[in-house]
Order: sequence, then structure tokens, then C-alpha cells
Amino acid sequence: MIKILHIARPVAGLGVYISLLTKYINKNKFSNAIICNTNDEIIELLDTNNHKISTYHANLIRKINLINDVKTFFKIVKILKKERPDIIHCHSAKAGILGRLAGAYLKITTFYTPHAYSYLSAEGKFKKYFFKKLEKLLGFLPSKTIACSESEYIRATTDINIAKDKVLLWCNSVEDVFVSEKAAISEVLPKEYICTIGRVSYQKNIQLLIESIKIVKKKNAAIHLVILGAGLYSPMLNQVNQLINKHSLKDNITIIPWLKRTKTLAILQQSKFYVSSSRYEGLPYSLLEALALKKPCVVTNVDGNKDVIKDNFNGFVTLENPEDIALKINMLIENNELLQQFSINARKEYETRYDIDKNIILLENLYNH
Repeated sequence: MIKILHIARPVAGLGVYISLLTKYINKNKFSNAIICNTNDEIIELLDTNNHKISTYHANLIRKINLINDVKTFFKIVKILKKERPDIIHCHSAKAGILGRLAGAYLKITTFYTPHAYSYLSAEGKFKKYFFKKLEKLLGFLPSKTIACSESEYIRATTDINIAKDKVLLWCNSVEDVFVSEKAAISEVLPKEYICTIGRVSYQKNIQLLIESIKIVKKKNAAIHLVILGAGLYSPMLNQVNQLINKHSLKDNITIIPWLKRTKTLAILQQSKFYVSSSRYEGLPYSLLEALALKKPCVVTNVDGNKDVIKDNFNGFVTLENPEDIALKINMLIENNELLQQFSINARKEYETRYDIDKNIILLENLYNH
């Protein structure tokens, strides 16, 4: 039995990643445990038998705080000495820093998945330079990177300059989506709408999407956008609401807080298609779920988005400007034949590349690499 200890803050998409991994990985060959933050509202993590996995706590805060980070490092080392895992798999920036250092110190096989490199989220040039330099330095540790998308693999080997024999690829994958009648929509929504899923944050760039809806409305007055997931961490919610009011779009946009996954999927299932205006991604689960539900997607041309959506096949990959996004949204609204063909192609793409039932064995092979 190979014992894997994850180090992560399993919320939002990262929580989905770990929950699917622990649910689908071969229970006869692997066991899972996790070190996570005490205060996070984490996604419940269950194993193949529907039992909660072992959970340990350390103060994994997002911001760099030297005193706290040193304390957290020694807490992680203490847990690792007690648990004696065969593999450490650390996820995202802070866990990736502390986990890789701890793995090197204790000489434990260690994997790291960035889930979108931290320097991509940096708004200032100095922060971007600092975080990128830090990733390059940590790349000299004996740990291996498991990229979650082809774009992230390319970024690891070219931008971060990690040796190719230390970079592996396992694309995010989801279970086949089933929406039960119990997950019926209780929110009052129009008969036809498009939707996006994600926190109202710098990464998701909802402001760009609102500017696009303003343009779409000139041709399609009934356009309605549903923004799902504006709950746990939405630092730009006030700015977004102000922009909606400024452009007189209150009747065209509905913002819904974070819901249970079944409810979110029910709303996604009844939408016409999915949209994403992100500045950066790893490989977004919302897009994979949209494909599984036969939803075409209009997305910005960034890592993750461009891996999942093939332009003019299962959706459109757009420039990061409101005019181009609006143009592609209007095309799908006005061309039902195109919408239907993209829907068929979306499902095909999911079945071919992103079904976790088929793909989990690939990750198991990497753990045995």
C-alpha cells in the first residue's frame, strides 16, 4: 500500500481536484491523508469507501509571513515524521514551497502541482519577478512537478526552466456529471441564460465579462448572465456591482453566492452555454463540467482555457477584449445550428480527454514513476 500525504488548502477547484483523486484512486494500492489549514471551509474529502481521509492541520496562509511560515514548516515536518508517507503531493504556491522543502529535508518522494503558477496572479512587476524567481529556485529541489494542463507543463519547462525529466503531466479530470431532480433550481432565473462560475476576483476578471455583456445587449436585449460562486472569496464584488449599475445591467445579470456542487451543476445544465473571462487558469473544473454537460464555451485565450476549448470546435477562444467576447457570444445566441454542433463536440471532447474514470490510472502510474 502506497501512502500519499497531500499538503493543500482544498477549497474551490483545488478541493475538487483532491476530492476526485481520493475518491477514484485504487483503494487496494493507495491510501490518502492531508495536511490543510484549520480555518478553511474545505471540501469534504472521502476515499473510495466513502470514508473521510485522515486530516491534519497546519497554518497554511496565502500571504508570506516568515515567522508563521517557519512555524508551519516545522509543524509539517512533525506530522510527516509521525505519518511516514511514501509520497508527498503538495498543491499550489504556499503548500508547494513548504511541502517541497519538507520533502527534501526528510528525503521523501515529493510531487508538486502548481494549479496555475503564483506569479501569474501577481499584479505588480516586482511581485511577479519575485514569485517567478522563487519557483525557479525551488525547481532545483529533488521533487517532481505534475502539471494539471498541457499549458502548465509548457510553462514549467520553458518559463520556469525545470528539467523535462522532472516535469510530468496529468490533466485535471472530472466524473461524468449527473444532475438529479433533487437539485432543481430554486433561484428565479429567466428561461434562457448563459453562465460563468468562479470567485469575483482578479483572476476571473468578471469586469471584462460585464463590459462584454454591455455590448451584447445592443443586439440581444434579453441577454442574461448568471455569475455563480460569488461567495467564499470575492474581493472585487463591490466593484462588479458598481459596474453593473453603471451600465444599467441589473436586469441582465444575476450574481449567486457559492452553492453546493449539485445546485451549481443544475444551473449550469440549464444554461445555453458557458463563458470565461479569466486572466489565468490551471485547468478549470467548471469548463470540464460544462463539456460533460454538452455546453459550448466562450473563453479567453489563457492557460487552461485554451487547453480545453478548441476554437470553432467546442466553443470559441477569444481575445481578452470585450468586443471579441461579445462577438462570439452573439454568434452562439444567433446561430442555433452552430450551438448544437458545438454541444455535440463538447461532450466528445470530455469523453475523449477528461473522464476521470479513464484517466485516474495515468496518475497512479505517475505516483509509481
